Amino acid sequence: MNAHQVSSFTKAAIQASPSSQSLGEGAPRNLSFGGNGSQRGLTVSNLVTSFQQVREVANCQTYVAIIVAMMGALMFGIDQGNYGLAAEFPSFYDFWCKPHFLIDDYPCTPGVHTGIATPGGWLLFKSLGGSLITLGAAAGCMFLGPLITSNCGRRLCVSTGGIVSFIGCLFASYMTFGNVIIYYIGRFVTGFGAGVCCFALPLYSSEMSTPSIRGLMGSIFQLMVVTGGLFASVCLSLIEDWRLGMLLPGLAGGVVGVLIWFTPESPRYVMDKHGYDAGVAILQKVRKGDVEREAQAMKLQSEAEAEAGSVSYRQLFEHSGLRRRVFVACYLQIAQQATGVNAFLSYTTNIFEAAGIPLNQINSMPGYAIYFNILMLVGVIAGLVCVDSPYGGRRSQLLSASFVMGPPLVVAGVAQLQGWPGWIAVVALALYGPGFQFAWGMMPWVYPAEIFAMNEKDKAVSLATFLQFAFNFVVNLITPTLLDLSSGGTFVFFGLLNVSNIVFVYLCIKETKGIPLEAIPALFDKEKLLGTSGN
Repeated sequence: MNAHQVSSFTKAAIQASPSSQSLGEGAPRNLSFGGNGSQRGLTVSNLVTSFQQVREVANCQTYVAIIVAMMGALMFGIDQGNYGLAAEFPSFYDFWCKPHFLIDDYPCTPGVHTGIATPGGWLLFKSLGGSLITLGAAAGCMFLGPLITSNCGRRLCVSTGGIVSFIGCLFASYMTFGNVIIYYIGRFVTGFGAGVCCFALPLYSSEMSTPSIRGLMGSIFQLMVVTGGLFASVCLSLIEDWRLGMLLPGLAGGVVGVLIWFTPESPRYVMDKHGYDAGVAILQKVRKGDVEREAQAMKLQSEAEAEAGSVSYRQLFEHSGLRRRVFVACYLQIAQQATGVNAFLSYTTNIFEAAGIPLNQINSMPGYAIYFNILMLVGVIAGLVCVDSPYGGRRSQLLSASFVMGPPLVVAGVAQLQGWPGWIAVVALALYGPGFQFAWGMMPWVYPAEIFAMNEKDKAVSLATFLQFAFNFVVNLITPTLLDLSSGGTFVFFGLLNVSNIVFVYLCIKETKGIPLEAIPALFDKEKLLGTSGN
């Protein structure tokens, strides 16, 4: 991934982070760009003072624009939630398995077939159907998203991604013509469009929001992803045609691809590309009252980011404190995938079948898939409420979530292997879903953007994001084989990985809640900050 890709995510995270707007009394005020504490002239106090002097108020158009754009995240959530359900429809098996993978005694019907080996080609087909989405999203973020966002604007990036995703869904559903290669291409293009669209969303949201609502509006991304998964599970409980199920993300993408043009362009982008006066004109459309002081603060912030520059990949590993932060950011992405979340989302039906739930109780209305997504929605709302409250935080939520997720999965796996009652695995899944969304769904996106200085972020976070996509692909690829070998063993495998995350979080994650961004790198250099320990 290149530096342009991650700049949108990191800038959005910087602007959305409450700690970037709430520097305590006596906190260091000079902005340090880099691990050596060098000063670059522009200071945090200048930026904070400018924003504190601003009394801007978002108008209705601000909220409408952000919600419309975040339908792209809804598309991404539907895309995550639909495959594990639609791929277990009898119509899916009739269309793909019987013509292409009917071998020996395998009946090519959904469900667990005890004593009958699943054809390797069918397992690979289902694995690629889930994992090609991830490769497409990575490619979209790397190659097309940065080019469009930087040169043509945020709206075109969101629109292009939505339309491309719609086209990909068509070729993965109604326009496959029964050809496996066309289906694979459609799945890849669907992910590619989702990656392009979602690339611009955090940046657009943060640039449209006022400081007082920036954190809330930025958090809508994860909320919309979970809502999309719930929407997919409800829709798929009411239909039987797998092709319509596969088309659902594209329909959301087509809607956002059109509606985004009825919203204003990002005022920050317009100011950077077309000058101060043009940016002020756009800003006036999404604010109540005078916007001159906010525009001046926006200009100052843009200059600060321009002065920050960027370190090279080689320089990320030259100093021990920076190496430690790079390791934490990268392994945090790996640890998120080690929770098994994409296995549980991409192969929902198989997971619940492995827990002993009959197929007709999984995809029904209401059914276990819907209940699971409702619990995850509750988890993400609880996580958003707690993350900056006195009762939560990055480290504490990751630890508590890992305790809730890991041991129950191990117990569920042992229960499966020993033939214990199926409700044990169901309870484990009921704890796992909201536990993941309470912390592991959001923290790997928030935390890396907090622990690096401004000139380190592009390269460091791009490396971490690449590893997340890479391990996401691996998890999606191996899950069907793991389930086929041993459903109980699969539960134990991911349960133990969740338990290992407890050790990682306890030893490596420092609490960053309420700490000024420019002071966080010192935590990993074993230094004291304002008399507070890094832990």
